[in-house]
Amino acid sequence: MKFITLLALMLFLTLVVSHIFNRLNLPAVIGQLILGVILGKGVLDIVKSTHEVELFAEIGVILLMFLAGLESDLKLLRKHLRPSINVAIMGVILPVLLTLVTALIFNINLKESIFISVVFAATSVSISVEVLKSLNYLSSNSGAVILGAAVADDILAISILSVMSGTLTGNFSAQKLLLLLGMWIGFGVIIYVAHRWIIPQIMKLSEYVDATHAPTIMALVVCMIFAYLADAVQLDAVLGAFVAGIAISNAPKYNEKINHNIETIGYSVFIPVFFISIGINLEFNSFFHDFWLILILTVTGIIGKLFGAGFGAKISGFDLKDSYIIGSGMISRGEMALIIAQIGFSVKLLSDEYYSAVIISIILITILAPFFLKHSISKKPLNSN
Repeated sequence: MKFITLLALMLFLTLVVSHIFNRLNLPAVIGQLILGVILGKGVLDIVKSTHEVELFAEIGVILLMFLAGLESDLKLLRKHLRPSINVAIMGVILPVLLTLVTALIFNINLKESIFISVVFAATSVSISVEVLKSLNYLSSNSGAVILGAAVADDILAISILSVMSGTLTGNFSAQKLLLLLGMWIGFGVIIYVAHRWIIPQIMKLSEYVDATHAPTIMALVVCMIFAYLADAVQLDAVLGAFVAGIAISNAPKYNEKINHNIETIGYSVFIPVFFISIGINLEFNSFFHDFWLILILTVTGIIGKLFGAGFGAKISGFDLKDSYIIGSGMISRGEMALIIAQIGFSVKLLSDEYYSAVIISIILITILAPFFLKHSISKKPLNSN
């Protein structure tokens, strides 16, 4: 019952902070992220990272990215495939270089510096998706590039992590890398086959099932299966959920009611818990001791993605305003960077001495990212896109 009580508290406070931030004309997600910091270890220590909280948070981010897929235009994503790749590549190179230089300046050993730079290469688009959705910008050209680049960035970050962690721990082998690539190719084949033939038939059949909200339930089943498959091939589960959303949105029997029902399920319970969960582990014990390292990692983390991804958009033909939007949309690190940091910490690539500083920087960047995206979009309204 303790978790039920905490869940009620989190959902009620989410309503309160969302109302306040919406009235202030700021993305509600910022309030929810800050709420997580207040409820977590750093301030009140009311909500802890229990199995239940982590489970609800994981379902929340899966549903959020599934909704992003449902609301995405596949033709627009295909149209902007090359710009998305340019944005992803440039949005990885510059943050890696800036973070590596920063870590070396602070006399962190080379091996740990390299790993920290990999942590800050990752992008977590889930926060940006929420801001884009709230501003009705998800289906714009810039929104499509951000989503496409996030998928490419996800694959790039995991590839770099696999090679780097294997090399730095002495466990790297070409065979492991080929196996990983083989699994990704197999996943791609499954996606293509399911998208072309299996999912359309499943969604048609669901219309004839005599059960309440059968098409919505079937859509959720597909979402969870794709999330599981993506995780099984060492990709992020949210990538699978996003792809599932795109596949279902292009199925003949897809309708807006499915989107509405899943949005209701997600935003009523799971998605708020995900946003709160990001900040609950933030501690300020080492904040003043590592103040300058945290500050510079945060600043370079923002600059690296903003200018790196923005430059990738500019060389792909976007104007400065759109490049600013795309760069801002790639700033957030969120759960992807936190997961990579946890992996490094578990295999001793990230030491106790710098672990807290890295985590604090990731969370600060994640909280600040929506401000940049909101500001960039305010400079170019949707009707001028």
